Amino acid sequence: MAFRKLLFLAALFSSVHAFAADWPAKPLHFIVPYPPGGGTDVVARLVAAKVGDSLKQPVVVENRVGANGAIATDYVVKAPPDGYTVLFDAQSAAITPAISRVAYDPVKDLQPLAKLVTQAFVIAATPSLPAKNLRELVQVANARPQGLNAAAPGSATYLAGELFKLTTGAKMTFIPYKGGAPATLAIMSGETDIGFMDVPSVATQILAVRIKALAVTTPRRVKLLPAVPTSAEAGMPEFAVEGWLGSFLPAHAAPEIVERLNREVNAALGAPEVVAKVEQIGGEPVRESAAQFTRYFHDEVARWKDVVVRAKVKVE
Repeated sequence: MAFRKLLFLAALFSSVHAFAADWPAKPLHFIVPYPPGGGTDVVARLVAAKVGDSLKQPVVVENRVGANGAIATDYVVKAPPDGYTVLFDAQSAAITPAISRVAYDPVKDLQPLAKLVTQAFVIAATPSLPAKNLRELVQVANARPQGLNAAAPGSATYLAGELFKLTTGAKMTFIPYKGGAPATLAIMSGETDIGFMDVPSVATQILAVRIKALAVTTPRRVKLLPAVPTSAEAGMPEFAVEGWLGSFLPAHAAPEIVERLNREVNAALGAPEVVAKVEQIGGEPVRESAAQFTRYFHDEVARWKDVVVRAKVKVE
């Protein structure tokens, strides 16, 4: 019996390696959980064009929108782990399972492939708010009986705000908005006091001095807003958080395919025209191994689950 099992495993191992050697033999599909034109979609299409040229196979970008990324992710985890179906997602890949009941386990059912882009969030305030930095922001929030109203135009920015509350003890009430545009208008008009925003949503208004930018949340300043200090420079070195985009395969993909696709994606991210376009949408390309991204992603899943528990966020 043991001998037969060894023969079976040897045959399976050989077939996997033979399959990987022939890969790719048909078009690839990049699955994006958001509508065309958004940051994740733009990056997926830039990478798809480069990877398709290199592999000499068509790469089809499919937008499977809904449930904060869960519909697309569920589709990918149920696909064969043959390297032909790739998920391109944002930070919601780690966040959605913490705030929603989903049918998959992000750690067990996804094979992280490549971290694509990091993006800063910006803590933006209505111009009349009497705070010039993050320390003063906390003081203003805690001096008001009801605290501050904060715009939250997405799960990632909302949880970044909750993490800020947990870190600083600032009194805030989060107001959901369906997208960055209405949240930006609310901050400009004073309908909300502040917002935890992605940089592209508010960069134009910040540069026009219609919105006050208190800090970006990453360790380095961002090219779109070079005059805006980092959280550390604005008096809050203990608070740092980044947005990110990443790519994933279904679990149990052959290591050779993971390594090959990781190389292809990283090569695409290094192309000057891709770098320029990513920087235009407020991002910074990243080129890491699949192993590095796996460690990072698993840490992100644990981090945001912890924030949800400590902040008592309702799971729906």
